[in-house]
Amino acid sequence: MANFTENIVSNARHCAIMVLTEINQQGAYNNIALRKALNARDDWDPRDKAFVTELVNGTLRNQILIDYILDKFSKKPASRMKPFIRELLRTAVYQIRWMDKVPNSAAVNEAVKLVRSNGFSALSGFINGILRNIVRAHEDGSFTIPQDWGTQYSFPSWLVDEVKRWLGLQAKEFFEGSHITPGVSFCVNKLKTDQYDEDMIHLKNASDIRETEGFKQGHLFVMDEGAYIAAKATNVKPGQNVIDLCAAPGGKSFAMAVMMKNRGKIMSCDIYPHKLELMATMVRHLGITNISLEERDATIINPKWANWADAVLLDAPCSGFGIIRRKPDIKYSKTMEDVENMAKLQKELLTAASAYVKPGGTLVYSTCTITTEENSDNVQWFLDNFPFILEESTQLMPTERHDGFFIARMRKHDKV
Repeated sequence: MANFTENIVSNARHCAIMVLTEINQQGAYNNIALRKALNARDDWDPRDKAFVTELVNGTLRNQILIDYILDKFSKKPASRMKPFIRELLRTAVYQIRWMDKVPNSAAVNEAVKLVRSNGFSALSGFINGILRNIVRAHEDGSFTIPQDWGTQYSFPSWLVDEVKRWLGLQAKEFFEGSHITPGVSFCVNKLKTDQYDEDMIHLKNASDIRETEGFKQGHLFVMDEGAYIAAKATNVKPGQNVIDLCAAPGGKSFAMAVMMKNRGKIMSCDIYPHKLELMATMVRHLGITNISLEERDATIINPKWANWADAVLLDAPCSGFGIIRRKPDIKYSKTMEDVENMAKLQKELLTAASAYVKPGGTLVYSTCTITTEENSDNVQWFLDNFPFILEESTQLMPTERHDGFFIARMRKHDKV
């Protein structure tokens, strides 16, 4: 949580409001809109940037609950407010209820200042009254929150119903894990350092990971532990041939290169050239020599790789419900149509991946989601149609250490 200081002024709050407006009104992706806004403010103190980041992500994470609170104290429902006013009130409520180091008086006063400075002076009394009433209710504990999962964890009702269907008794664990503020995880690059006993390092707060000494020296690279578990499931060994079909941003390829001690060959593919360029920079930075990068549509089979790979990793594009703790806007933007479309794409990717695995070789299929359509249903479809057997599968719930991941390891029949 960002420390509140007096130099965090209205323009930081205004930035958060503008980012939220772009996300909620224009359909922008949370991480992209936030990164663009902060990159445009190089002169800001890191604490100001941390404040904006928490204000945007925290407000999104609790948006349905915040609107519930607003509707209890406002005659006009949040859904009918002007976009600027709605996002301003949402961010103010988040500060009052969740940011303990921000004085409630500052949250209210700064909101009123912003209303006036953005051409809504006539609404300053309206804003002041609502927020002061919310502060009183918050401080005296007189306002209670419904305990249904949709309100408590800010999930749309349709998604609550689907999560119950997908996960059954694990649904509550998913909602709780998806509501956690994530830290940052690093994978240890043991090609360059032997000073760490563990493979992964977790930090609860890291304002700029690029400034850490381990990152600068190439001793560490950013990677979620769920993704690391997926890479480790390949059981790759030095000297093997490996394909990472949807490799960007690259963490799984880098982790497998470390596991292989830079020996053997990893073909890392992605459809986006700019992502491959970023991967190439990291490959050099980490001192990796056994990765080759290739721009490729992974749904199209490359006959040159037929039966070539000891292991293929397919971390497929998916609906992303397992990473809601990092990208809370997913809760409000995804639909069941997205799930169904992703399941179809994943079948195409699995079909191509099957061609590359040598007899007796391994295919690891993973997603960062929780839907049966994309996960267990797709695995069953694959096993029914291709000469593979399932060795192991697991559904990781989001926790403090990792995102929600589905991972299935399958072995190709020895004789095909």
